[in-house]
Amino acid sequence: MRVPWRIRPSSGLAVGAVAVLFLSPLFLSTSQQSLVTRALIFALMAASLDIAYGHGGLPSLGHSALVGVGGYTVGILMVRHGVDSFWLGALAAMALGVVAAAIFGLLALRAKGIYFILVTFTLGQMISNLAQQWKFLKSTGVDAIVGIGMPSIGLSFEWSSASFLRFVLVVTVVAMLVIMQILRSPFGLALRGVRDNEQRMEALGYHAWWYKLAAIVVSGALGALAGALFAYHSGIITPTNVGVAASGLLVLMVVFGGSGTTYGPVVGGFVITIIGFYASELNKARAPLIVGLVFIATALALRGGLAGAVQRLVRRSRSGSTARLARAAATVDETERGRP
Repeated sequence: MRVPWRIRPSSGLAVGAVAVLFLSPLFLSTSQQSLVTRALIFALMAASLDIAYGHGGLPSLGHSALVGVGGYTVGILMVRHGVDSFWLGALAAMALGVVAAAIFGLLALRAKGIYFILVTFTLGQMISNLAQQWKFLKSTGVDAIVGIGMPSIGLSFEWSSASFLRFVLVVTVVAMLVIMQILRSPFGLALRGVRDNEQRMEALGYHAWWYKLAAIVVSGALGALAGALFAYHSGIITPTNVGVAASGLLVLMVVFGGSGTTYGPVVGGFVITIIGFYASELNKARAPLIVGLVFIATALALRGGLAGAVQRLVRRSRSGSTARLARAAATVDETERGRP
């Protein structure tokens, strides 16, 4: 009888990881719970970037600006207008993220290669400078929006570090399921085709430019959602959160985990956040150096990031098992032939 479905090992590991994270407040301190929450948010940021970077072949140095659009949106709504609903805040953040990403795409897609990277770098720096200079994006007396509280989700319970961790985990899992559905759809297949051979896809009748723009828009919408979660968790959103350095860190997370893979950027975002935190605890001044050394070591030793290394190990394991089975079958066959 044919089995209509099967559970992949990677899916089983993902389910196990989600279960461990959901139960983690039982054995983590409050500060550790806050760190895990932050790591989950950055994991979602990295996953959103990878839609355009890993699957669309569009390396952007302005993604944190799109993330910042989400953070500033919910911050302004809550601090200036008293809108504390997560659903309204997230919807507004994603809507403005779509608009900002569309503008980014319309400008940046006029260039290719290194020039595309430079254009996204410039656009990201412009957004950062705007956040520094525009009074509308500042609270009184500070170059940031402060006083962002926990959102309301329509249920009568008080937030705690444990409940917010679980809430962020649920949002991240739902967002990842959406990303996986998008990437497995005909759109996702065509997007990877454009990444691998744009001229051939154009010859087959696909409008490559529109697929690239759509990838940037979807990436921006989910990045803005992650930015909203970041603002709620941090209670503050600053120009440094939308600067080029923040975008470079997101690129590092994607490369470290493995760009163009299902779970790689999520793992990269999570792990790099943890490494960065403990590196700061060890020596705050040299924390960027430590993270940079991790990136260099990954680039030199782990081609394709963590996900690429795991995939190679799995292939070697499977090929070794196949070879052992073949040798065993050959031995049995020779034994059968040797019988009278």
